[in-house]
Order: sequence, then structure tokens, then C-alpha cells
Amino acid sequence: MTTALVTFWELEESQFLARLRTVIEEAKLIHTASQLKEVLQLESVGELDRPIQKSIETLQRLNISSRPHFQQVYCAQHNSIQLDWRLSSFAYLLVLLNCDPQHPLVAKTQIELIKNQISA
Repeated sequence: MTTALVTFWELEESQFLARLRTVIEEAKLIHTASQLKEVLQLESVGELDRPIQKSIETLQRLNISSRPHFQQVYCAQHNSIQLDWRLSSFAYLLVLLNCDPQHPLVAKTQIELIKNQISA
């Protein structure tokens, strides 16, 4: 009987800790792809699909979980459902670095980001 109680408690504690970890991770997702779209003056969040995928692939190649940095969400806008992403600060910068530098504002922002890091 004692073993059953201990097993039950471990299961409950594990669930609690897993939920706590999720809440902490989600609290770090303070940016959105739609915000980045506005900063870069892109036409749609869809233009960030490839940079987001490249960023996730980069993390996967280094065995870093993308879960704490990327979360797909859906937002209601103009009577339709739009895909968006919640991003950590780390993911926001990684996506920015993976954007197409052919876009003048993307190139300028990438250079400014690097300059800021060097001078810091």
C-alpha cells in the first residue's frame, strides 16, 4: 500500500513540475513573428516561414530544444485565423539573422544588430 502512495505522489509531482516548466518557458516567449514582420516592414508573416524553419533546424542540429523558443499560435484577424509564432528573445534574433538580406531593411537591421553586439 505504501508503494502505491509513493508512486501516485511521484506521478503528481512530475506532472506539477512539467506544468511549471511549461509556464516558465511560455513566460519567456515575449515576441511574435507578426511584431518582427512590422519591424522589417514585410508584407506578411508568411515571409518569415523560411527564416523560422531555418532557425529551428539550426537548433535541432545542435541538439537544442526549440520548444522553449518557438510556439505556434493562431490569431483571429479580419474575420480569419492567421498563423503566428511566439518567440523568445533568442529566437527573435535568430530568425532575424536568417531573414533574406536582399530586403534592404533586413540587411540594415542585421548589420545594426551585429554592431550593437560588438560595441556592447
